[in-house]
Amino acid sequence: MSRLDNNRRWLIAVALGCLVLAAFNAWWVAKYRHGFPLDVDENGYTMIGLNDWLGFENHGLHGWWEAVQQQTPNAPLLPAITSVVLVFSPGVLQGFGVLILIGALLTLATYGIGERLAGPRLGALAALAVATSQGTFIFTREYIFALPTAAFLSCAVYALLRSEAMRRRGWAIACGAAVGLMLLSRTMAVSFVPGIVVVAAILILVRGRDDLWPRLLNFGLAILAAFLVTATWYWRNLSPVWDYLTNFGYGNQAQYYGESDSTLSWARFKSVTDRMVQSDLLVPLAVLIFVGLVALAVIAVLRLRESDDKRGTLEGYLGADVLAVFLVAAAGFGALMTSQNGGNGFSYPIAMLLPPVAVVALRRFRMATIPVAVLVAAIAVLNVAAHSAVSEGAAKVRNVAVPLFGELPWVNGEEHAVSAMRVQVPGPLNHFDDQDKGWTDVDKELADLLAAESKAGRVQLTTFAMRNRVISTNSVGLASLLDNRVGLPLTQVIAEPTDSVANYRRQLTDPELGKPNALVTMSSEADDFEPIVTQKKVEAAAKPLGFRLVREIPLPDGRSARVWVKQPESAEPAPRHRNSKKTRGNS
Repeated sequence: MSRLDNNRRWLIAVALGCLVLAAFNAWWVAKYRHGFPLDVDENGYTMIGLNDWLGFENHGLHGWWEAVQQQTPNAPLLPAITSVVLVFSPGVLQGFGVLILIGALLTLATYGIGERLAGPRLGALAALAVATSQGTFIFTREYIFALPTAAFLSCAVYALLRSEAMRRRGWAIACGAAVGLMLLSRTMAVSFVPGIVVVAAILILVRGRDDLWPRLLNFGLAILAAFLVTATWYWRNLSPVWDYLTNFGYGNQAQYYGESDSTLSWARFKSVTDRMVQSDLLVPLAVLIFVGLVALAVIAVLRLRESDDKRGTLEGYLGADVLAVFLVAAAGFGALMTSQNGGNGFSYPIAMLLPPVAVVALRRFRMATIPVAVLVAAIAVLNVAAHSAVSEGAAKVRNVAVPLFGELPWVNGEEHAVSAMRVQVPGPLNHFDDQDKGWTDVDKELADLLAAESKAGRVQLTTFAMRNRVISTNSVGLASLLDNRVGLPLTQVIAEPTDSVANYRRQLTDPELGKPNALVTMSSEADDFEPIVTQKKVEAAAKPLGFRLVREIPLPDGRSARVWVKQPESAEPAPRHRNSKKTRGNS
């Protein structure tokens, strides 16, 4: 069998595996996400996609383009792609369908990288590890931006390898375009750009000087392609994105999303590694990757010691594809260490670059190929079982002691979008059940009430005092878009600079903040997002200002939401919205 036929056979096998996993994830999403609540960020991002779609419905392509441009500081790509699907089939689950397709793209890109580094058979093994990893299951079923970022980072790395150190112009431009799409997928992905640029420069300098100028030209075209793709959105939104990233990545808001350890410390290194193992890989796959990386390092050292031309050997290492991929991942890891904000899925894109690097060691230790393949297959089966929701027992978190790192999970079937709400809402950690459907009913009731008050002229702006994990400005705003195809003017009370009655009175009366004339509070702020807003203090600030309780809505967990309204005043300045989709600093 020719090499081309062998490559095609393994590519077909990987593609068929993608179809099987796509069907599995589609079944899970249809069964456990339809009619159930979304978490805070999912609500916000879904609402953005709906706004993009409504822009097209109301004003055509120009309306769609303007809607896409107005969602700062959240990256536009995933909601924009979702909005295109909504043109043909409106609904909430369509966004998950987009994620499932992007997961297949990530798997195929991983196969491409692995095939380049270690051949088609080991490339398929790396693709299996990525496609069935903890992170891929989680981020295929949670409507956030981690999966598209990982997919386009892997596409960029694959195109970089195929460019042959920027000798092949088409692949060089494709690399730049993929970098641009990665940046449009998630704003924090700027952390991964320096690694790609530096690695590309190293490959250009190390792999011959005869055609240096043509390759530098192609490098410039790659950078231009990245700039042009990125500029489609960042040109109008760079300033607010910069403010948001610096505030939530390195400013005052970062303190709520990670420990304040110094950048160059074991504690910061451990925190990034912990997140990568807990959310992206789990212990069994992480150990296999670690062993593969150590084996590669040992092989490299032994070859260097035995080499008569050590300088030439080192230059060969610098120009090797496998080191290029590893350096992109390592640079991204280092970038994540600079921020206190651990984020949700920040480490996932770089974690998915490691399996195709680790399998390269099997080219030297061929006898280990079958045992490792069996282990990867066993890990895949274990993860599929854990994320099938067949039983809570199969999904239960089971930890193992890891030297230097403490207790880390070796199996975990909890779904992020579910477990994030279980902090406040009791129930299974791996799926929603019928009792959870009541939360979407509350969203609809609040949306209908506020829409009616707004139509009657009694409410121009509503502010939410609670920072609840289920009911929020995002969930109610989404319910309004779904039911009425109109947005509600909503804003958010914050506990900064202090959690005090005086601070909340200022926020309810400051013209620069819009002077809301409707307020939603909760009977308890227990387990809300930090910084906690004390609900009774907000109510104490609101009552003397003329806010009156008009409805108390019982919640499925026994608490209640309270709607307060006062007579609208004369025309107010345009509100400066503070939307709760920022609460987790996830852009």
